[in-house]
Amino acid sequence: MAGIYQPGEEKVLSGAYSFLKSFIEEQTTPGLRGKLALPIVADWGPIGEFVRVRNKQAAVNIFGEVEDFDLIWADFIRPSSISIRPTQVLLYRLAGASAKKAFLILVGPSGDCIRVEAKYEGEFGNRLKVAVQPNLMDAALIDILIYLDAELVESQTGATNAELVAAFAGSEYVTLTKISDELPIPNAGTNLADGDSGKSVEATKYTDYLDKLITKKGEYGVFTLGVADAALNAAAQDWTDEQRYKGNYIKFVFGGDANRDKNKADIIQASKDANHMAVINVGSGVKWRGKTYSSSKVAVYIASLAAAMPLNYTMALYITNFDEVTVEWDQDTDLIDLIEAGTLMLNKDNDKVIIQEPVNTLTVPGPDQSSDFGKIRVVDTFDSILLAEEEAGKEWIRKQPNTNSPARRAAFCQMMKEKVFAPLAAIEVIAPDYEYMEDPLYYGQNAIYTPKRSAGHFVAGFRHQDALEKIYTYNKAK
Repeated sequence: MAGIYQPGEEKVLSGAYSFLKSFIEEQTTPGLRGKLALPIVADWGPIGEFVRVRNKQAAVNIFGEVEDFDLIWADFIRPSSISIRPTQVLLYRLAGASAKKAFLILVGPSGDCIRVEAKYEGEFGNRLKVAVQPNLMDAALIDILIYLDAELVESQTGATNAELVAAFAGSEYVTLTKISDELPIPNAGTNLADGDSGKSVEATKYTDYLDKLITKKGEYGVFTLGVADAALNAAAQDWTDEQRYKGNYIKFVFGGDANRDKNKADIIQASKDANHMAVINVGSGVKWRGKTYSSSKVAVYIASLAAAMPLNYTMALYITNFDEVTVEWDQDTDLIDLIEAGTLMLNKDNDKVIIQEPVNTLTVPGPDQSSDFGKIRVVDTFDSILLAEEEAGKEWIRKQPNTNSPARRAAFCQMMKEKVFAPLAAIEVIAPDYEYMEDPLYYGQNAIYTPKRSAGHFVAGFRHQDALEKIYTYNKAK
């Protein structure tokens, strides 16, 4: 087990637990980096199943063209040498009650003989066309050809309907069901019909998605719903908080619709209502390649970027591929108000659309938090350390022989410094003066707690290295 504990608390289940506290001096294995999760609405592909992909083409091959895919992999086409994109995307297709598979009934001399049905629900199936023709080599055989628009994508041959059904058993496009023994009459090609993608998705489908996402801990670090529904996004924020308490150090990104994107007060209120270091509120819509995207869709792009951004990089002033922002706020008043309220805003810098400040929604720190927790990079650092500590701790517990002696605890401290903190210091994510030691509240002359004989308590001290995001030059002319 893993997760959060409070000082003085003793857990029942074996595992490695963490407590994070920030002081003014900030005393206190990026395993989830690059991993994104989101539900999609598509015209093709399996419904209600998690599918892992590593690139856009793989996603398109399974689900067809989906608007979200353009946003997830928007930086894949960026002209610069720096391309930030996720290494793994956990997709999950949602569909409303109207979702239906396209189908076609092939007829024989006396009536219906074979039902041809699209493999998946969706309008994509309506693009499939079925042609029947005698086999050119053997008149006793029938060929069934499947076209996607005008392209032949599959063909199978059989002497009986049972053979044709079996031949298409592994098809990526259709399934066949025998109705009678009569072979179908040859035809030049007829499209499947009545396929419905179920794009009007009930709210309960999104809450069901979150319930299933619980089982995918460790397979994603950032997620978004990609919708503007305020109630669903609020539920996802609460769910995120619950998951983080259980040791699932994830982040949630959301936005709103086009109307919210024009209403400064509504954007600010959404950030204030969230006020969470693991929740990012995107306040800007964009225009890109002839399309307009509200902030709820820009949230898909930001979620992808937040998942993939290296720990020693920053999103500050990051140049996107977008053409315009839908609303250009006054940079001396409105934009500052929105950012200070904890809203991630995109802005126009000459002819480029940039990410202005990489902030999350935390503006009123709670107990054991500081104002720096409102920065995405800082939270990324803390989350990476918490996860690495817990994973390293669990591996240590599994090692045999396992004794809770002072020497073993000292060895554990050394291991944590070498495995967790040294790699982060090497890439300047934290300062080199880190420490990991036995907790003096449990050990030594000034101890105030008595540890259980099976427990070890430790203190990690480190200083995170913030990015250089604001440069001031005092110029003096002689």
